[in-house]
Amino acid sequence: MKCAVLTMSLFPAVLAAQATQIVTPHNHGSGQLDFVLSETGFSLTLKVPSMDIVGFEAPAASDDERTQVAIAISELSKPLNLFVVPSEAMCFTTSANVILTHEITDQGTAGDASKGVSDESHAEFQADYVIQCQDLSAVNSLDLAYFERFSGTEKLTVRIASNGTTQFHETTRATPRLSLP
Repeated sequence: MKCAVLTMSLFPAVLAAQATQIVTPHNHGSGQLDFVLSETGFSLTLKVPSMDIVGFEAPAASDDERTQVAIAISELSKPLNLFVVPSEAMCFTTSANVILTHEITDQGTAGDASKGVSDESHAEFQADYVIQCQDLSAVNSLDLAYFERFSGTEKLTVRIASNGTTQFHETTRATPRLSLP
């Protein structure tokens, strides 16, 4: 019964989160990373256009494109290879969930279809990670090997939440290191 009550209480929050995902700006080359510190580790949430990761946004139509998506999901499922913390922290991934979402926006009217105007597709990789660390005090920086791995990425807006405060930073291909509080 407790699970049902908890589930019902979280349902409005899930709906609100989905609603904000739809209106989140979609800028190629630019993604978002949330970094939330806890007592024993941290969580990461990544949202990035699929164009930046695999080079296309339409649903995978060929075996080659499906392979590219599968490889990207596999690589995105290893967060500590992409978002590197000092080895002294002895961190490990306890959870990695990566999905590819598609949103099709109607860009015209029915009459526009005959003129070659079609619906526009926006796809986004979304990843949620939970990381545990044996020495969280050693987590004082984050190196974004993510930029090296995915050549279509140019910047990540990073939101760091820790001890009731929130900071925003911008990391780029040219500045892939972030000092943490």
